[in-house]
Amino acid sequence: MKVDDVFEIVQKLKPAEIKETKKARRVIKEGGRTLLYSGSNGTKVYIVRTDRICPGDFKVVLQPEGRKEFAPTHVRLFFDLYLKRISDEKHARAVFLAFERINHGEDIDKVLDDVRGINFSMELDPSDVTVFYGSLLMAEQDWNYGSRGCKESKLDPPREFLMRFIRWIAQSGYGDIDKIITTAVRNRPAPKKYSVSLFELWKS
Repeated sequence: MKVDDVFEIVQKLKPAEIKETKKARRVIKEGGRTLLYSGSNGTKVYIVRTDRICPGDFKVVLQPEGRKEFAPTHVRLFFDLYLKRISDEKHARAVFLAFERINHGEDIDKVLDDVRGINFSMELDPSDVTVFYGSLLMAEQDWNYGSRGCKESKLDPPREFLMRFIRWIAQSGYGDIDKIITTAVRNRPAPKKYSVSLFELWKS
């Protein structure tokens, strides 16, 4: 499965029930859901059609084994990647490069095979879960801010907005997470210098 394949999966799900007024668009009932991945620690990763931001929109849902499900945000992803980086920079490189590989069109399942089993002393989720749901967040941005969606992005593809933050974390120093998270929650883009692929930056 590649990032663009997610769109076809979502379109096959039952649409959400929406109430639209002149001022707001409200989800009355969420649409269909489907299980896309079961992680190495038993965490299940779903997508749920919401049609909340744009028609055909979806959210990502994590259900850890024996715990209540929740929808992870970009902030959770960023903080998890930061924890991985400061706990083991060498192995974290493989995780950061996994996102670049998916961003460049590699099959997500193949990439997961290479990160599954990479563990960190500090992390929110195992590497395979992080990379998988992160790739779905990339797809979500491409949907809402790309040609299929209803929002506009200055970046092409729109998931580049997310990728620049991932590259920023990959190059960050200890304590930089506060600035990164503050920038992200204010919906500001990461500095343009993080448009350089990690493949290019870390080539030997």
